Amino acid sequence: MFKTLITSLVTWNEATDSRVKLQHTYAVSAIILVMTAGVFGLVNYRIGQYLLTAAIVAAIVFLFNGIAWALLQSVVIGRLVTHKPLTKKK
Repeated sequence: MFKTLITSLVTWNEATDSRVKLQHTYAVSAIILVMTAGVFGLVNYRIGQYLLTAAIVAAIVFLFNGIAWALLQSVVIGRLVTHKPLTKKK
């Protein structure tokens, strides 16, 4: 089981770039924090609320990062690729 997990993590590491890895990290963090908040909320309500707040912050950061990268990709990087550099005439 651990070999399968390690193999899948190595494949994921090789197949994705750093932006996608960061987005995956925020999404997984938010999900784990929500589940942890549910468990801790049964024992201590205040700690559950703090963890839920952290999960909401992670989800908001996930959304804002996605929007910012989409805008950056479409507006800036898209124009850099299609724009040809100026050459000097002799």
